[in-house]
Amino acid sequence: MENSEEFLKLIREWQALEEETIASADHLIKRGGNPLVKTTMEMIKHDSGKHKIMLQMIIDNLTKEAVHLSPDELAPISALLSKHMQVEAKSITLANNALKKSERAITRHILSALLVDEEKHHSQLHTLNEELKKATIFVT
Repeated sequence: MENSEEFLKLIREWQALEEETIASADHLIKRGGNPLVKTTMEMIKHDSGKHKIMLQMIIDNLTKEAVHLSPDELAPISALLSKHMQVEAKSITLANNALKKSERAITRHILSALLVDEEKHHSQLHTLNEELKKATIFVT
């Protein structure tokens, strides 16, 4: 299924929706006014931009050259990911501590969003590191 035209069509359609999200966020940002709305839309716009890039990587991986790593690249990447996961773990601790001490609803809202992102990053890095250790993403 993943190599089918139907799958690629789904990914390209999703990518187009991300572009719509970016345009919508831009519109709300330009209308300005409320700093919370503006900051939230900036975050969504940025995330949608990253999603477009990731979806393009899927498309390129299936239609051009597949992603691969050589055995020589594996160890240094795994070590860097482990170090970065330590940094993310510290960020999660700081975010949790700040959230516990925050009293304002807006501050708690923003801190909660940041905490979710930090936890997501940590989880993604952990999963990637485990996959690299198993060498399941190698395509030669």
